[in-house]
Amino acid sequence: MAKSKTGAGGGRAKLITATKEAALAEQKKRLKALEALIRRRLVTVVESFYDVGEALSEVLRRKLYAAAEHASLEAWLGATKLLSVTQAMKLLAIVKHVPREQALAAGQERAYALIALASATPEPDSAAELIERGTVEGQPAAQAPVRAIVAAAKAQRAKGPQTPAAKAKAKAEGAVERGVRAILRAGGVSATEVSVGREEVRVVLSRAQVEKALAKG
Repeated sequence: MAKSKTGAGGGRAKLITATKEAALAEQKKRLKALEALIRRRLVTVVESFYDVGEALSEVLRRKLYAAAEHASLEAWLGATKLLSVTQAMKLLAIVKHVPREQALAAGQERAYALIALASATPEPDSAAELIERGTVEGQPAAQAPVRAIVAAAKAQRAKGPQTPAAKAKAKAEGAVERGVRAILRAGGVSATEVSVGREEVRVVLSRAQVEKALAKG
């Protein structure tokens, strides 16, 4: 009887070992596939940067780098020399904060710059919201020069931390601006600028858009 129990225990141990080995083999295979994908996409990174970001995200999320005996994503990147850690972090941020279609339309550098701007502003907006309806220096954020977006983010950070009252005010004004823009969009008009003041809200529209809207009416 004791011999039978020992045999059963040994069988379970072998099964566990085999299962772990199979899982490790699958992880190694997937890591190799993602590495190959990243190498291919880097050749056409302008069009494929989002694919690279998604592949990196999977490697990070599933900790696949451990299958190649690396302690971190950074260590794996250093060993494979796929791309720099800085560039990888940019792509990971884009995939996390900006939907694919918006990111591809805005471009890699602009999308990342808008993530930084959204983080720097007191309003509860996101990079995706900025791309959809935000403005930078009077231009649609999705088309604004990267240097202008970077400068705007830098200016916001230079203002330093705000008081709770100031943050609440900025949040309320942001809500008003988004509401006004939504009303205008419903009418087929996109504002060049919406400025929310204490007593009034100023809206700047291009003449071409106004004439187009009037013609429809």
